[in-house]
Parts: sequence; structure tokens; C-alpha cells
Amino acid sequence: MKQLFCPLCLRPLLSPLLLLAVFGCEFNREIDSEQTFQGLRPVYATYEEIRTIQTLAPQPLKNPGKIYVKGGYLFINEPGKGIHVVDNSDPAAPKKLSFVSVPANVDMAVKENVLYVDNAVDLVALDITDPRKVTVLKRIKDAYPYPSYPQQRGVQFECANPEKGVVVRWETAQLTDPKCYR
Repeated sequence: MKQLFCPLCLRPLLSPLLLLAVFGCEFNREIDSEQTFQGLRPVYATYEEIRTIQTLAPQPLKNPGKIYVKGGYLFINEPGKGIHVVDNSDPAAPKKLSFVSVPANVDMAVKENVLYVDNAVDLVALDITDPRKVTVLKRIKDAYPYPSYPQQRGVQFECANPEKGVVVRWETAQLTDPKCYR
């Protein structure tokens, strides 16, 4: 039977290729670790800061989000900040009643006298019987996944670390040797 492949014929080519692979990869690794890239870096808040929910005086609407109507009240989300409570019993003259500070809040729902909000990784039930003094009824910790990556795709980013706190936003930064990509 005739042999179509001669392993000995490849021997002179294998040695330089092997050297190039070993030293070439090491050389590239050194260069890559010194390069910086524009990417995203997580900005953290402590779990204690995030989990502090309080009713404050009315605040100006800067970036209104979702609106929920319940009875004569409007609940207007300010993404990342909290909920504005407005007395809308007279639609011609709405009155701002309070602002419920809920850090890292994005969504909400109301059932009866309970306002359900996301609070970073937690789900929180708030008693809205008195919209001027909203109180926490219950908190379910870690109901949502940890925000370990930015929403944008096709970016390099610094990997999030839950031990540093909760990621509240991502900022553009020069990163050295970023380990994460999405």
C-alpha cells in the first residue's frame, strides 16, 4: 500500500512553528497586558446605601420613566433614583406629594395599597396607604440576578465584583487588560 503522508517530511517545519507558537504567544501576552483599551468600568454602591429607602420631600422630575395610576395618585418612576408620588385627584392642578428614594430602581407595579419595586438585586413591597410616608413592608433579598455586565454589546469591560457592592451604572474609562467582553 502506498503511503500518501510522510511525517518525517514535516519535521523541518515543525521546529520553527513550535518555537514561534511558544515565544510568539508569550510575546503577545506581554504586549496585551500593557495596552489600554477604552471600555466600561462598573460604578458601585454599598449594599447598605442601595437598601436605604426613604420618603423625601417632592423632587423635580428630571428623567421621568414609567407612570402608574392608582386611584387619584400618579406614581412616576425616575430610573435609578426612585418614585415621585403625585396627587392627581384634580388633573387640572396635580400636586407633588413626595419622592420615595429607591436607589437603582427601574420598574414598579401597584396592587391595592402595596407598591412593588425593584431595588437593585432586591424586590421590595412598600405600603402606600399614606403617600407622604411610604414604608417598607417586606424585602426579598437577591430576587434579581447581580448586574455583572453592561447592557451594551460588543464592548470590553472590567469584570464586576459583588464583594465591592452593587453595580449602579457603567462609566467609560481607559482599562488595562480588561478580562470581560460582551
